[in-house]
Amino acid sequence: MTQETLRDIPSGKLQQVLQDYHAIGATTQVIPQGGDMFTVVATFDQPVHLSPFATPTPAEVTAVVPALHSTPVAPPRKSTAFTDLSDEYLSYFETCTVRPERQLRVDARLQKLRAGAAIYKEVGDALGSIPWFFIGIIHSLESNFDFSTHLHNGDPLSGRTVHVPEGRPQAGKPPFSWGASAKDALRMKGLDQQADWSIARMLYRWEAYNGFGYRPHGIPSAYLWSFSNHYTKGRFVSDHAFDPDSISQQCGAAVMLKALQASL
Repeated sequence: MTQETLRDIPSGKLQQVLQDYHAIGATTQVIPQGGDMFTVVATFDQPVHLSPFATPTPAEVTAVVPALHSTPVAPPRKSTAFTDLSDEYLSYFETCTVRPERQLRVDARLQKLRAGAAIYKEVGDALGSIPWFFIGIIHSLESNFDFSTHLHNGDPLSGRTVHVPEGRPQAGKPPFSWGASAKDALRMKGLDQQADWSIARMLYRWEAYNGFGYRPHGIPSAYLWSFSNHYTKGRFVSDHAFDPDSISQQCGAAVMLKALQASL
C-alpha cells in the first residue's frame, strides 16, 4: 500500500482531483486546510500505481506535462468517417510512445487486463469474434476493471444504467451479471456484427465508443492517447463539458494496445 499527497487544491478543482484518483483505483481522504484550500491523500493498494514523479503541489490534473521528442504527426482531422481517419490512426499508432512518468501505470493496466482475459474471451467468443483485449480495454476505461459495474458506463450492476446510455440492459431484471451486461453493451454498439479487427478499425471503434468530441478542439482523443507523447492536456470532465486544462489520469486505449503488443 502506498500514498500520494497533494496539497493546496482549490475547492473548484477538488471534485475533479477526486474523480481522477478514483478512476485509477485510489481511495481518497480530503483534509480542509482553510481558506478554501484542501489536501487530498490518495491511497493505492499496490505501489505500481504511484507516479514516480509525484509532487506535493500543485494537483497533477493541472500540472505541466513534460514535452517529448517524437515524430511530428498532423493534427486530428475534423471528421468521423473511417475512410478519412484510417491512415491517421496508423500514423499515430506507429509513432506512439509511453511517457516515462506514466510507464508504471501502463504496466499496472496491462496486469489487470491480462487478469481478466478469460472472462473477456468468453464474452467475445459468444458474440462472434470480438478480441478479448478490445473488450478488456473498454472495461479499463469505462469502469476501472470493476466487474461489479456495467461495461456501458461504469454504473453498478445492481440496477439498470442511469448515465448515458440510460436504462440498459433493457431486457432482464437486476441485478445483472457482468457478462450479460457486457454483451448488451457490445451489441448496442453493433460490435457483434463486425469482422474487421485491424488496428485502425479498433482505434476507430474505441473513439466512436467514447465519442468524437475531441476533434473539434484540435487535440487527439484522451480516450485513445492519454499517457502517450501524442496527448498533453484537455479532457471532458463530464458529459459535454470540456476543460482544456484538465489532464486525463486514464491510460488511453491505443497506449494499452501498443504496450500489450510489445509485451507479447
